[in-house]
Amino acid sequence: MRRAIIGLTGNIATGKSAVMRLAAERGALTIDADRVVHELLDGDAAIQEAVAAAFGPDVRRPDGRVDRAALGRIVFGDAAALRRLEGILHPAVRGEIARRVADADAPVVMIEAIKLLEGPLAEVCSQVWVTACSRETQLSRLRVCRGLDEADAAARVDAQNPQADKIARADVVIYTDGLLRDTEAQFNKAWAALPLA
Repeated sequence: MRRAIIGLTGNIATGKSAVMRLAAERGALTIDADRVVHELLDGDAAIQEAVAAAFGPDVRRPDGRVDRAALGRIVFGDAAALRRLEGILHPAVRGEIARRVADADAPVVMIEAIKLLEGPLAEVCSQVWVTACSRETQLSRLRVCRGLDEADAAARVDAQNPQADKIARADVVIYTDGLLRDTEAQFNKAWAALPLA
């Protein structure tokens, strides 16, 4: 069976989840790399040990799971610490995503990964879709939807590579500053152009 594998990326709070929902509604298998990370931090003992060894015992909860909030306070303001964490997590995440893609029977697989283009995951994708919006929209979404204060929201936005870098490598760009129906119209046009749609 021919399969379209779409890599979906975009900086934090640019609307990737909305695009993933639209794809799932149309029958795609959707894989959220961030959710895979959370599953590993919650359930993979080897990952939990490696994270604690790298960042100290205070990043673990009494039940052994990684305290993501404590870990976030360490890595989001420190580029070297973030790279160290990514070195621990990314190989395991790529392996789990590859397993899910291999097991999939859906004609379209959409993999959402905020750092899709910074690693080898993009190589397995037949198309790269990027969500984009203004910095003001990102900050507002982080404050309203995730409850972050202004400083934390700005730190998370600033920790990422510029949106323009992702847009330059995209096959499809979906701009999400407008209403959801505007996002959906852009999605529908890109979806209709897929080889299997």
